[in-house]
Amino acid sequence: MAPKAKRTKRPRRAERVNGAGTLLIIGGREEKRGEMRILRDVAERVRRGRLVVTTVATEHPEEVWHEYHRLFKHLGVANVDHLDIDQRSDGFSDEHIRMIDRASGVFFTGGDQLRITAKMGGAPICEAMRGLLNRGGVIAGTSAGASVMSETMLVAGVSDASHRIDAVKMAPGLGFISGVLIDQHFAERGRLGRLVGSVAQNPRLLGIGIDENTSIAVSDSHFTVAGAGAVYVVDAMRESDTNISEQEAEHTMSIFDLRLHILADGDSFDLQQRRPKRG
Repeated sequence: MAPKAKRTKRPRRAERVNGAGTLLIIGGREEKRGEMRILRDVAERVRRGRLVVTTVATEHPEEVWHEYHRLFKHLGVANVDHLDIDQRSDGFSDEHIRMIDRASGVFFTGGDQLRITAKMGGAPICEAMRGLLNRGGVIAGTSAGASVMSETMLVAGVSDASHRIDAVKMAPGLGFISGVLIDQHFAERGRLGRLVGSVAQNPRLLGIGIDENTSIAVSDSHFTVAGAGAVYVVDAMRESDTNISEQEAEHTMSIFDLRLHILADGDSFDLQQRRPKRG
């Protein structure tokens, strides 16, 4: 009898930053007085380089720009530029692309994530930001600016109805990181249910919920937590049963055998192995 052929393990698809640089993903409401640890982290990574603050997500770009310009100058960033994309054609502007080309980092403010993707998605300015990541730069985002980092982003889901199957809506993000879904203002707005519902629809994706005044620094296939709150990782890869389907869209969500990891300041997570590590 012929010997049995050895089974080869298929390599696990790595969830990773799509470039050599770092993503700083912030859960919103980062401290703007006192130590300002999270914004200080952005500033220190840029050092003496040039930081571009983009206010595309907000309806009040000038007000938000002036606040962050003041904060980053106070934290020692030598050069702070404003990228105001008011309409989609601005994402094709040679002047704006050159601004990104000479930058060391980009910071997305909060607001509405659909404003970001509608005005930037697929535009040359977005490709210039990928180039920044490829040369080792940093892209940071808070609140809505955090959600757009992934290939697929959460855009809606009322917290008090998040147990319902039809309560979650998703859309394409900017795709700076693969294999994850990101939610922000997490514990403060009771968003566990909508993140669970999201990853249950596609268990390949890891759900990452980030509390306010908390961030993750993502490089290659790892992230490290910093800040006052927690980071929640929902893994549905080995779910055993769920009732999520179009036929039951108005029903209460049911899902079995999820994994939930809760990480604090200094803890880290291997996105490829899907495992946490104590800080």
